[in-house]
Amino acid sequence: MELALIVSRFDIPGNFVSALPHGSGHINDTYLVETEQGGRKVRYILQRINRRVFHNPAAFMGNIERVLSHLQRKMSDLPPLETARRVPRLVPSRSGEGFCQDEEGEVWRAYRHIEGARSFDVAQSPQQVYEAARAFGTFQRMLMDLPPPPLLETLPHFHDTPHRVRALERAVENDPKNRASEVSAEIEFCLSRGELSGSLTRLKALGALTERTIHNDTKLNNVLLDERTGEGLCVIDLDTVMPGLGVWDFGDLVRSAANPAPEDERDLRRVEVDVSLFESIARGWLEALSGALATSERAALLIGAKVITLECGVRFLTDFLEGDRYFRTNRPGQNLDRCRVQFALLRSMEKLEEALERIIRNCETGSNPDLHAS
Repeated sequence: MELALIVSRFDIPGNFVSALPHGSGHINDTYLVETEQGGRKVRYILQRINRRVFHNPAAFMGNIERVLSHLQRKMSDLPPLETARRVPRLVPSRSGEGFCQDEEGEVWRAYRHIEGARSFDVAQSPQQVYEAARAFGTFQRMLMDLPPPPLLETLPHFHDTPHRVRALERAVENDPKNRASEVSAEIEFCLSRGELSGSLTRLKALGALTERTIHNDTKLNNVLLDERTGEGLCVIDLDTVMPGLGVWDFGDLVRSAANPAPEDERDLRRVEVDVSLFESIARGWLEALSGALATSERAALLIGAKVITLECGVRFLTDFLEGDRYFRTNRPGQNLDRCRVQFALLRSMEKLEEALERIIRNCETGSNPDLHAS
């Protein structure tokens, strides 16, 4: 009944039927809402925004509305029904805003559900990650001419890896849950990679990497794939769209999609970079951004993958030390398992570095990479 009341505050006609938990996100609460409209089933995505993470709903919802309007203009030559499948559509509240607040101050928003499309937490095939990479690369390319001013930075220091490492050091020092002693190996792993953690920051300072509007959370499950054709249709979860480095998005997709094991896998022997998946990501990314990347940015793609993988592990480890306050967990120790997966994946990247660099070069030139070369 509470969710039915929230749904009634949006411009959603018809009768409320049901609302069930949906997706596997760590931050917001997401529900798939079914309504009955003139004998027809129409579905929506309803989300409660995590106020501990997003403190200024007007700011980040303003970002989202600007991005969606820009994408819709870029696709104006497509039939309206096709555009609706490729660009998420916010449902306005009854007051005309892109969100509403309930009596307890919780922030809610609604999207039209995109039918005939789905996302995947773990890649089922190289073709899926190729399609995801093309979709994310196309998304980044289409936002290169977003009119000024720049989007607001709604999550300061989001991919500031040195800042994340300093937060880990504070968590180790304070050790509020007395957990630091059981993760000494993981702490040492982080601190021994200080050169890597600051590498993108230094490249930006040297002018080798420039900021643009990016997604900032390019997990595989943030792309909807057409259920019939497998095509990458639509990039979703736009809460973190803001200025950043393009290689961050490439790196986060590699981190999430080139590892065939689950994010919280306990058997670390299963965690590795699948070179066929990596090749598919590199190929899709470079095809979508052909001619739009500087040489220095293409040269930093693998660095981006390593840095973002390290950073994500640092964030999981920090959250574990602080009592699992940020990432939603379903069992004790889950954030620590997530951390260990990221570090195992980084070790795999380091081991395969020459082969992965060769794959990127081959994708740039259009030649067929030798996936099994060492």
